Amino acid sequence: MRIVIVDDIPESRDNLERLLFFEPDFQVVGKAARGEEAIDLVLRLAPHVVLLDQTLPDLDGIEVASAITARAPGIGVILLGVEQDPEILRRAMLAGAREYLSKPFSYDDLIEAVRRVGHVANPQSMMPAPATVFAAPLAPVHEPVTRREGQVVVVLGSKGGVGRTFIATNLAICLQRALQREVVLVDADLMRGDVAVLLNLPAHRSWTDLARLAGPLDGELIHEFVTRHVSQVGVVLAPAQLEDAERIGAERIQEVLTELRRRADFVIVDTRGGYDDITLACADVASTLIWILTLEMTAIKETKRFLELVERLGFQQKRIMFVLNQQRSGSGLTVEEVEASLRLSIPIRISSDPQAVIASINEGTPLAWQHRQHRITAELIQLAELLANESREAVLHARVRKRRLPFLSVSHRWTNGRR
Repeated sequence: MRIVIVDDIPESRDNLERLLFFEPDFQVVGKAARGEEAIDLVLRLAPHVVLLDQTLPDLDGIEVASAITARAPGIGVILLGVEQDPEILRRAMLAGAREYLSKPFSYDDLIEAVRRVGHVANPQSMMPAPATVFAAPLAPVHEPVTRREGQVVVVLGSKGGVGRTFIATNLAICLQRALQREVVLVDADLMRGDVAVLLNLPAHRSWTDLARLAGPLDGELIHEFVTRHVSQVGVVLAPAQLEDAERIGAERIQEVLTELRRRADFVIVDTRGGYDDITLACADVASTLIWILTLEMTAIKETKRFLELVERLGFQQKRIMFVLNQQRSGSGLTVEEVEASLRLSIPIRISSDPQAVIASINEGTPLAWQHRQHRITAELIQLAELLANESREAVLHARVRKRRLPFLSVSHRWTNGRR
């Protein structure tokens, strides 16, 4: 991996070179002290990665990054700075920088950033990235982006243990792999999100970064904070720290989902369940709602509450699909009894295989990715095919007798049973 170092302090340049020397596949091919010198050197040497100090004597580092990426967008620029101002980060991303490292940074942070940016910016000329994951923007700033009007699919279910995150994660992979659609998976359980665990993803980028940015978000900037799983599903991860979740509001959630749907065929949203502001914000922009239930009386009771609530609100109808998860015999209830009790049909039924599911979660390798012939994967592909059907009439809806199923608007709130 060919690297150029740009810093006006000789000791800093030498220290960076010494750190990079310990990686046998890294090679520092050039060093520069000024911005204009750096631009000429980088364009002449065509490195994979440029380590660029933000403060230079003649040009601002962001100006240098913009000049490099405008002429050679395949070169990955890592900006090195001391400020953590969100506006600086925003400007760096818009200038084409793929990473911003705040000083002082650790050896591990540096090496990981260089390796990640090198693989992302130069996928054809580098060795394959690690087998599990790598972080990458879905749509680099300098590449034209196809405008879409994709579906926002929000996965709901009020009680813990029904399998919302498992369904959302594996459904996203099925849509991407089996149907070749562009998919972004969003972890909207900001306090306790587990998508990163199920996909074995490091939380280098998350909702925390998006929350720090001031002002309106554009699509290019949002995609700089999307992590790419090895399956090619893009992922917006939940914050790593609980306190960061409190800084993320419902309006920001809606803004991000609206932009993502313009750049992906499907935006799959995992929620925490219940009806908090964040979940309602997701549901408000959704084109499709998937309600997960199991053959347990508590789940069935909550499904009835859901039905009564959406009927009472009477808002514009959305496409709603019901999915029975963990179907197994010996539960004391049959699917037919549940359908009769709820007065609806449940078109998708996911089998129960606790051993396989738990193993996939513990290993961070989704069932739909690692075991493509498994019956649960086949059932989730069936769900993906229903979602992907472009004809609304041909898609198998949840057929609710004597009911219309709208969903609640974010502009309305329910607390203790009162609006």
